[in-house]
Amino acid sequence: MDREKAAEHAEVFEHFGIPEQDRPEESCYDYAPVFRTTVAGTPSAVKRTRNLPAAAAIGRWTRAMADSGIGVVTPLDLPGNPALVGERVWVAYPWIPGRPYDGSVADIAAAGALLGRMHAHAHERDPELPSFEWPEHDDADVEAEIEDLRRVLTLRAPDIAEAVLARSAPWHRSFMAETLPAIRDGELPHVAASTDFKANNLVYTDNGPVLVDPDNADYLPRIIDLAMAALLFHNELPSAPPRLFTPAEWQVFTDEYLARVSLSAAEIELWPTALRYLITEWGTWTLVDADEWDDWSNPHKRAFLRDLATIEPDALSIVRIPLMDR
Repeated sequence: MDREKAAEHAEVFEHFGIPEQDRPEESCYDYAPVFRTTVAGTPSAVKRTRNLPAAAAIGRWTRAMADSGIGVVTPLDLPGNPALVGERVWVAYPWIPGRPYDGSVADIAAAGALLGRMHAHAHERDPELPSFEWPEHDDADVEAEIEDLRRVLTLRAPDIAEAVLARSAPWHRSFMAETLPAIRDGELPHVAASTDFKANNLVYTDNGPVLVDPDNADYLPRIIDLAMAALLFHNELPSAPPRLFTPAEWQVFTDEYLARVSLSAAEIELWPTALRYLITEWGTWTLVDADEWDDWSNPHKRAFLRDLATIEPDALSIVRIPLMDR
């Protein structure tokens, strides 16, 4: 997999005043340009982000959380950060020293606690923070998604393809009429959230984990963000187990999360639907996109993808989570 080269983004380094000797050869991340460098004497990460209004809103949100002691990175306090450089917006963050997630019970608990604190943070709705985009699929789109999934699984995991499609195809065909409206119109509590709470976006420090990639933040139903973590937390990170959470690990995560957040009656009722939403929409995208990047050829990534394809939602139950109406 070829990572993006720093030389392709010379204007970005010039904007942030980064001399040639401090420019890395390539991105430190496979799937997007993220450059480890030094900005104004500070070890930093320079990365692409959303449009300027959204990037500014994300900066306000992360600073409010950081001011409350929540472990999340905030943009360097510099003029022109974030900035439009060419046709894209870039942001410079401090590089957070620490270690990656190791899959231990302690690390799982700390991650659940961090997500709980983020969701419990009282942040006034920022009109410039993007709202979660609900998909719009017609019948042709749905059949194309099913065929893409069939193609990838037949090629990459033929032993499970038939069983996965037998479940997934009906879920896809009922998504727009049943699953989507139940979540979208369910009067669920909404929060500002990173919409990408995964182990590869956390750095573990002496003071606990820090979220280092908040740039996909949206305003969305809280249980959608929780369901994303349930399904995708171990995706992409070599030091994470090559699978989803086990039921016991998920209980550790949710015990810490629910020490800080009380889910509503509607959230409890719709949790299985939220998982189905994520499996159908984001799970399918992850499985198909992994083929584009040839991730299925990596044994560690392939094991995770197979587990994602075959996950039983009951393994990620929240029936033991305390209930409090809001």
